[in-house]
Amino acid sequence: MAYKELYLNPKPLVFGGYLWLREKTSASFIGVPFDSTVTYKPGSRFGPDHVRIASRNIELYSLRNQIDVEEIGIYDEGDIVTVIGDVEKTLDRIEKVVKELVNENRLYIFVGGEHTITYGIVRGIYRRKLGVVILDAHLDLRNDYLGLKYSHATVMKRISEILGAGSLFYIGTRAVSKEELNEASRLGHEYISLYTIRRLGIREVVKRFLKWSENFDNLHVSIDIDVLDPSVAPGVSTPEPEGLNSWELLELVNELLNDKVTSLDIVEYNPLNDPSEITAMLISKLIVEIVSKYVIIKYK
Repeated sequence: MAYKELYLNPKPLVFGGYLWLREKTSASFIGVPFDSTVTYKPGSRFGPDHVRIASRNIELYSLRNQIDVEEIGIYDEGDIVTVIGDVEKTLDRIEKVVKELVNENRLYIFVGGEHTITYGIVRGIYRRKLGVVILDAHLDLRNDYLGLKYSHATVMKRISEILGAGSLFYIGTRAVSKEELNEASRLGHEYISLYTIRRLGIREVVKRFLKWSENFDNLHVSIDIDVLDPSVAPGVSTPEPEGLNSWELLELVNELLNDKVTSLDIVEYNPLNDPSEITAMLISKLIVEIVSKYVIIKYK
């Protein structure tokens, strides 16, 4: 059975407003509209379509990387069909679709949806020596939350159980519990807090990341959009003050991308909290910059 044909449905809305030919592109947009474990502000299941709408109103030329993404294209695969209210069935579907996709030589950008979807993605792309880079205000390392084993607050604990000690590298952390700090230390995961970034700067963060990444053959990047300050990205489900600004996020992601990265996710965007759509516009810009950098890496 081809699970991507069963659970991956095309959408009338597409990223950039134009459906490029798949065989002429090297990057894919995939929506994952799921938010059943959100505990503060639900609505991120509407995120993929709102990003698609916003993307029709931005320029696709990257001055940062001097690449015209309009000429390269981003193929919109559609949305993975989720089961609202059933996180385990949804994660199973995500895993099955991703497993069928990852053998292709493409960059996959998954747009949520809540952060729990990252667990299904990681299960689908799992291979030896896989590390996960997380840009997030939170650690999401609780063993369970409100009685749930699989949730947006436990997702990285579940991923740790697959990948093992030291497999996670956090950037922008600023909202944690004592339990999670102890767990991060016990498991040997690295985190660079927002306050450390402010003191040391982006260059030092990248140096630490590069040293950590030497231990891995493959990398997945997970971007929880609440890593940004709510003043520049109000459209999130769990906002937290004192985040990155948009330039810092764009520069960090541009510097972190290398030939070990084959997949990313952008999660927790909530259009119900984004009346001005500035968060959706920023995510669209982020995707364009990611694809432009990927092209440089792929064809260098």
